[in-house]
Amino acid sequence: MSLCVNSDPAVCAARTRRGSFACAILLICAAVAALTGCGLVRFEPDPKVAPSQSVNRSWTPPFSLGTRADAASRLEELRRVGESPKIRAQAPRDYDLPALIDLALRTSPQTQQAWYAAWAANGSLGQAQAPNYPTIQADGVGGYFKLPIQFPGKTLIIRNSDFLPQFKVTYDLLDFGRTRAQERSAREQLIAANFALNRSIQDVVFTVEKAHYILAAANASVSAAEANLKLARTSLDAVQERHHMGLATKPQVLLAKQVEAQAVYDLENAKSGVHDAETALRQAVGVAADAAISVQGGRLERLPENLGDDVEKLMTDAIKERPDIAAKIAAVRAGDAAIARTRAEYYPEVEIAGNYGQIIWNYTVNSGSTQNLNQPFYGIGATMRWDLFTGFSRYYGEQKAIAQRNAARSQLRSLQLDVTATVWTAYYDYLSARKKLDAAQALVDASEESYAANLESHRHGLATITDLIGAERDLMGARYTQVQSTAGLLLSSSALVHAVGSASPAGASSKH
Repeated sequence: MSLCVNSDPAVCAARTRRGSFACAILLICAAVAALTGCGLVRFEPDPKVAPSQSVNRSWTPPFSLGTRADAASRLEELRRVGESPKIRAQAPRDYDLPALIDLALRTSPQTQQAWYAAWAANGSLGQAQAPNYPTIQADGVGGYFKLPIQFPGKTLIIRNSDFLPQFKVTYDLLDFGRTRAQERSAREQLIAANFALNRSIQDVVFTVEKAHYILAAANASVSAAEANLKLARTSLDAVQERHHMGLATKPQVLLAKQVEAQAVYDLENAKSGVHDAETALRQAVGVAADAAISVQGGRLERLPENLGDDVEKLMTDAIKERPDIAAKIAAVRAGDAAIARTRAEYYPEVEIAGNYGQIIWNYTVNSGSTQNLNQPFYGIGATMRWDLFTGFSRYYGEQKAIAQRNAARSQLRSLQLDVTATVWTAYYDYLSARKKLDAAQALVDASEESYAANLESHRHGLATITDLIGAERDLMGARYTQVQSTAGLLLSSSALVHAVGSASPAGASSKH
């Protein structure tokens, strides 16, 4: 700052113009430096992230992106199954279905994601409760400046230094329900996140059960294929024996070999299905495809006996017990709280504030005596804020909150209809699977008797090779049908339990 007191007006005007021009240049340079430092001004694309210069050239990521990959899991981490290094160093553990489910609940990314989402919602609730407490701030402002002031024949030099530390306390005394509505909305969102975690756990359990039963069915298919191959070779031996005796023709022998070759192909195909099922099971558990997991009891042994005979009760239980429905109900209540929060914006806010600090100050003119001040300062007051007009923002905010709440209600209604339809379908699929299994067992029994009779008749020359091969193929198909029917029953029972959303429907039991 300068004061022109020259007697010549032209000199004074020129000095003022030079000072103004210098100040303008300094301000422009400071603004350009600030914008450049903040990264707001860039006339050329960043070479690190700019796309390739040609459409037929791939983009090369910068080296800095490689460090960001440190957060990604390594293959060795994906192979781990959640135990201590001492246990992992031992022989691979045999996992039955309960152990697989327990492992999946600890390692599956799906459950971890839902769990962390619930904790994030818990943090949001804590933030919503923060306005219930006062806000305490501490700050200090200090500085030093030297100011020359020119007078005719004399220049005054002023030196000043000051420091003002202080504490500030503010508290919202009255907000007409804003904080309470925000806290209620955050609480309902946390409840919804908790229910979403519960449903995620049920989803993981169902996914692991389904993958385990598919693996068991694949193992059973291998056993059936091995039995069918043995059956085909028995028939081939019988045909070759009759051919050596001159009672069978060469085409009949070739037909029997064709059936044997098909049985070999079916066996290899079944073994390939086992590998696919094992990969799907590891993926469901949440470990790498080559993790050291040995599945115990991967056979179709444990069958459900009864999962309830009242479909209406099952649908009612699902409406009451499904965690995802409870989560939607909490979302509706959170919408009600959001509406209350927007309506509170029509009312004023009252805040009280207080501060206490110290003024530490000194003032010197031309190296003269120094004026010092070191005194406390404090104050207290109340503030009322009332937005009388906000361009209809509050009105449309309320309309938005109402629409979102009503949309949540519609989603709840849609989910309830989906649940009842899912339970209805799963229940009758389960009943059909039970009947299919009974029919498949009867089909296997009849096919075994038919094949045994045709084999004995063929050995005595009372049945043709066509009759024997036909009975053999029927028995092979019946065995695969039995495997599929057993797996279908297990899958449909798990789907029904998952659709109801409980540990097991009423009256459920099992048999071996």
